[in-house]
Amino acid sequence: MERASKTTLEDFMRDERLRNDTRRAIAELLNELYLLGSRVADGNDEDLIWNLAKSGLIQAPLAQELVDVISLYRSGSDELIYASLVRIMEDIEEAYHTLKARLEGS
Repeated sequence: MERASKTTLEDFMRDERLRNDTRRAIAELLNELYLLGSRVADGNDEDLIWNLAKSGLIQAPLAQELVDVISLYRSGSDELIYASLVRIMEDIEEAYHTLKARLEGS
């Protein structure tokens, strides 16, 4: 994902391998987040995210950002993914570290 964020949109769109690698990386990061979250809340995908927010483990604005990331990923739009790469990385990272800290603190 970091490599993709350092290219131009044109280069990103021309490089099918980079686009596929980026999608795979997003999926892997989301799966790591789901695995961590499922230790303390029920649900899949968006339901899990909202259940984490309802439990107070992540803030509601971050939950909404994550739901947006999931929707963006599922949209299939490489242009939108490219335009949102930094946001995607930051949101998933923030949620992961927040959950990890809360789990380690309990």
